[in-house]
Amino acid sequence: MGTKNLNSATDLITFTRASGGTALRKISYGNELVTNGTFDTDLSGWTANTFATLSLSSGSIRVENNSNNLGLAYQEIDLEAGKTYHFSTNLIAINDLLAQFTVNTSTNYSTNVAGLTNSSTTGTKTFNYTPSSSGTYYIILAHRGGNILGKYAEFDNVSVKEVLYDQPDGTLQLFNSPANVPRIEYDATGAVKGLLIEEARTNLVTYSEDFKNNNWFLFDAGDTLTSGFSSPDGSSNAVLFAPDDTDGAHILRRNTSFQNITYSISVFAKASGRRYIQLAIGGASLGTPSYDYRRGVFDLQDGVVISSPTNGSANIESFGNGWYRISATITPVNSGSAKFDIYHADSTTPTQNSISDGNGTDGIYIYGAQLEAGSFPSSYIPTTGSTATRAADDATIPRSSFGHHNKASTWVVEFTPTFPSVDTNQSVLARYGSGYDLLIWSTSLNTMTASFMASTASPFFPITANQTSKIAVVVKHGEYLSVCVDGGSISQNS
Repeated sequence: MGTKNLNSATDLITFTRASGGTALRKISYGNELVTNGTFDTDLSGWTANTFATLSLSSGSIRVENNSNNLGLAYQEIDLEAGKTYHFSTNLIAINDLLAQFTVNTSTNYSTNVAGLTNSSTTGTKTFNYTPSSSGTYYIILAHRGGNILGKYAEFDNVSVKEVLYDQPDGTLQLFNSPANVPRIEYDATGAVKGLLIEEARTNLVTYSEDFKNNNWFLFDAGDTLTSGFSSPDGSSNAVLFAPDDTDGAHILRRNTSFQNITYSISVFAKASGRRYIQLAIGGASLGTPSYDYRRGVFDLQDGVVISSPTNGSANIESFGNGWYRISATITPVNSGSAKFDIYHADSTTPTQNSISDGNGTDGIYIYGAQLEAGSFPSSYIPTTGSTATRAADDATIPRSSFGHHNKASTWVVEFTPTFPSVDTNQSVLARYGSGYDLLIWSTSLNTMTASFMASTASPFFPITANQTSKIAVVVKHGEYLSVCVDGGSISQNS
């Protein structure tokens, strides 16, 4: 029947994921769909509902309640089903309480299908949306909370553009793909890694980017957190964490609790005058007072792990432009109240808890904290006030999508396993008939095998997490199964 190459994930794969999901990806954008989103001279293109008064305020739009009801501004836009759109604005001011920036199916504030309904902080606000049906939608700008006469919110640089994936001129950025949109992942050099497939995970940090929220606090009150710096997702939502000039521990801390299971903690970090940073699960109630038992130490200049937790592991991954995602995987001895700590290290002795050379200016940019149950860090899951779960990726290719012989065929799979060594029954290829008839799967610690028509599995071959392998399998019904791993010798069962 000849050879058929499978190159297009979106054309051949039936894919679902019931939530958003982030990945480093090449992203570019189509034409601007908003009329007058910069408010340079007037408010043309925008309409107020009955309860709002619109005014121009220093090059931004002010949406003010003119009664004890919710006042809003809106604009119509046409969206196409199946396309992803990027919405963004600068929330300039909130006169008490909250603001809303959403896309709705009508001019009613409550018919929103995506966006930020209760934003309490100013700054760049973004979200992505993929409509299931084509038609007219509405951008909504509003003040929220109390519906009080005279309260207002101000917005500028309102933008809606179609997201164009994987274009040659695309810019690498951490992108949050909407539900049911596959993630083609890249590394920091721009090389494509392939289709990202992950299990479901939950970020237990309720404010993953708002480090000034009272869920986070500075151990040293003299340290500073300064907002408004560019992050890996291209927005101005990173924070500069700078220690003051006093000796001692300079920690950004979040109180939480842990069970006696394995956790992975992570954060994006970039040097800004200081290069060493530590991640730790703190608290003697977890079984040992030694921080070395529960922390990882990292060098953000050279991009290396300096030390790992005694009972765990640490990793650092480049995301480009000086940004790294640092992580530590730790298993507490006991359950109990404890702390998620991000803290500075001394430039000469980075394993020490205290530093002596802070100056109140130099520091480290941070973004996107995550705490998850699991023996490796999964992709970043943003949170804005509560825990959030990324659903599992489910990708299948029906047999009808490609030509192969049911009784004799050759299969080549290149993959990078991220599942931990303690996991079994994780498959990288499964071809199903009545039950499975061809399966490549993990069987024990760091070991995989291939089997055909429920035959005796063979051969067994080692795998390493985060290391790419390439497997070729040749099968002929009733006769043999041949397997070649990474260009090595051929093993055959007959």
